[in-house]
Amino acid sequence: MEVEIRTIGRGEEAAFVEATSAAFGERPSSAELAESAAGLAEETGWMASDAGRPVGAASLIELRLTVPGCVRVPLAGVSRVGVLPSHRRRGILRRLMALALDEARARCSPVAGLVPSEAPIYGRYGFGAAARVAAIEIETARARFPEPPADGGTLELVDAEHALAELPGLHDAVCSSRSGMVSRPPWRERGRYRDVGREVDGFRPMLFTVHRDPGGQVDGLLAYRTRLDWGADHVPRGHLKVHELWAADPKIAASLWRYCLEHDLMTRVTARWRPVDEAVADRLIDRRAWGQTLTDGLWLRPLDPAALLAARRYGREDGLVLEVHEPEGSAPRRFRLDGGLEGATCVPATASPDLRLGVAALGSICLGDAPVERLHRAGQIEELTPGAVARATAMFRWSPAPWPGDIF
Repeated sequence: MEVEIRTIGRGEEAAFVEATSAAFGERPSSAELAESAAGLAEETGWMASDAGRPVGAASLIELRLTVPGCVRVPLAGVSRVGVLPSHRRRGILRRLMALALDEARARCSPVAGLVPSEAPIYGRYGFGAAARVAAIEIETARARFPEPPADGGTLELVDAEHALAELPGLHDAVCSSRSGMVSRPPWRERGRYRDVGREVDGFRPMLFTVHRDPGGQVDGLLAYRTRLDWGADHVPRGHLKVHELWAADPKIAASLWRYCLEHDLMTRVTARWRPVDEAVADRLIDRRAWGQTLTDGLWLRPLDPAALLAARRYGREDGLVLEVHEPEGSAPRRFRLDGGLEGATCVPATASPDLRLGVAALGSICLGDAPVERLHRAGQIEELTPGAVARATAMFRWSPAPWPGDIF
């Protein structure tokens, strides 16, 4: 009997969550199961069943993505994707992805996005790595500032209730101001702070520090945990783990980072899923003290290239004809892109193309993180008009680097 895939119905939410968790080798607690199942009210979910038993699942979330120029566009977030080990290599993932992308197109989303558990999986569906993230590890003894950041504000340790009340508005403000940022569904935000009041992996319950501007308004927030280890020599070797750090301005971010790096008894500070170009690193006396490891974060799949490319701004005033190929082998499409710092247009075209690329490569360059020139050298973009690669590289480049901010 062929595996059946259908939209989940009322009362099937728990089975959906259990199937996605099992695909990753996990079993949710009763609290996690209830919270995750309730979150499906904000998503569209599909479940694959074999003889009535759930064997795979996927969901689609309506989100917003900030593109270069601080313009926010609809993003179809593909999430909770998984197939049980017993049913892999049967085309179930391909069918789930087709349903999700068809639904995204029906909703007129210009782009779909996901955060893959494994990098090799989604390129064949037209997704390209569009925004990298950094894992940070710092030895505090080497991380010194020449002088305090002069931001004019104050730092205050607050309780969880106060901090979490401020978080949605602050997160939205940061989303509006940085390319690559993705909005956060309310239930996902609650999930990130489910364990705020208890120890996790030896780290103490979460603490919160906010930054207030001269008028008393919160414009920065730090959520963190600490673990204090005492050796036989009775020397403290503390570890401060940043859970989240949000700031509406680089100076505010520097103040919050300084709070971490100069915290008493802490010899090590770590953070995950951070921007690849944190400006605070260049404020340190010893730039080498800032250690980071980069990896892919957000992957994008353009669905309506014309709408997506017209929404963003460009670093150079120019125009190009792009020929875009789909992974399933449908006829390529051509688009005339004209853009600059003030805006852009992108329309279907019949003229000879300047560049030829797959839709996954377009996803990789659309936020400005992957240079066009690098993908050309990698064989993912073909230059048909001499000089077009250099021109496109200058057009698509954008700073600061995109940062997705969170996993969805």
